[in-house]
Amino acid sequence: MNIRPDASDLLAIARQTLFAELLPQLPDHLRYQALMVANAMAIAGRECRDGEVADVAEARGLEALLDAPVESLADARQALCRAIRQGRFDAPGQDQEQLFAVLSAITRARLSISNPKVLAE
Repeated sequence: MNIRPDASDLLAIARQTLFAELLPQLPDHLRYQALMVANAMAIAGRECRDGEVADVAEARGLEALLDAPVESLADARQALCRAIRQGRFDAPGQDQEQLFAVLSAITRARLSISNPKVLAE
């Protein structure tokens, strides 16, 4: 049985190689650019590994908040924007609390991919 690494694993291997073998050989004036590449690789790896789960959770949260089925995440996001612009969540109460909870969950899920260190602070 031949088990090949997935995209997340390949990015992790490439990032490790960048740090271990390439970065020490680069001149100082290219160090910052190499670190930016390594950071982008880490984000892409987390997106490959966790992005789909985050999208499913976001879709479920938006479905509950909007009380409508989500055909696509992009459409659900646009529907949420329309609902906010139309004032659906302006009155204090359950809807505002639910909006805050959904937006907080979406933000935390996105941060876990783009900048997980922020969540640890």
